[in-house]
Amino acid sequence: MWSRGVILLLTLAAAALAFDRDAAKEKLTDFRIRSQNLHVDELEGELEKLEHSFDKLSAPLEKSEVDRLRARVLRIQPDQCGTYKVSCGGDNPECVHNLLVCDGVNDCSNAHDEDPFVCSLDVVRVGSTFTGVTHWSSCKEAHDHTTVITITASYRSKYFGPRAWVRATVTNELSEDPRDYKQSSYNAKGYFVFASRKLVLIPDGDAPDRFSTSCAFHFGDYDHADCRVLQEGSGNECAKLRVNRS
Repeated sequence: MWSRGVILLLTLAAAALAFDRDAAKEKLTDFRIRSQNLHVDELEGELEKLEHSFDKLSAPLEKSEVDRLRARVLRIQPDQCGTYKVSCGGDNPECVHNLLVCDGVNDCSNAHDEDPFVCSLDVVRVGSTFTGVTHWSSCKEAHDHTTVITITASYRSKYFGPRAWVRATVTNELSEDPRDYKQSSYNAKGYFVFASRKLVLIPDGDAPDRFSTSCAFHFGDYDHADCRVLQEGSGNECAKLRVNRS
């Protein structure tokens, strides 16, 4: 009888020990999980602080800056479309004729040829003024001087959207010395090609010199352009200037 009692006590003690061990194991596992969660939360908090600190180092890029960077990349890439055609952009190479750009019909699969930015009239808006310093390399001897191009009239036919016809005044400030200020102005007419973002101006008959001006707005906006002064007839490049909207 006594031995049975001892055996019973030992059995109960073993069961209690096993129970306590399982409970302790469960508590230990729960503690480890909570510790890991706290560690993860702490890491996420530190990461968020680092992100805020990084954001303070430099302001986010404006859309205009992104457009200018994209335009620079496009300028250094080789032309895959050939004469009179332009790229539709995007991941898949696709070209369309420049006469199909801004004609009211989506010819690019991504509709890039009818994009509102591509077809914007911002450059040829009446009153638009662009200023730069002209540097002559041939055709005539002249010092560098300021040139101002002002759009005075524009017209875009609803039947022919790829071009806008313009008139402008071109003023060359030949001397900026107020004691001996000289300037030369003439009227010009021409057109703006939406596909290539190119403005072409040809002097009227009363212009003192027969030089045309061709400006390429290839900086991703309509406020900056590289212009070339060309000799009428031969097309030889006589001067260059980079203009900014003023």
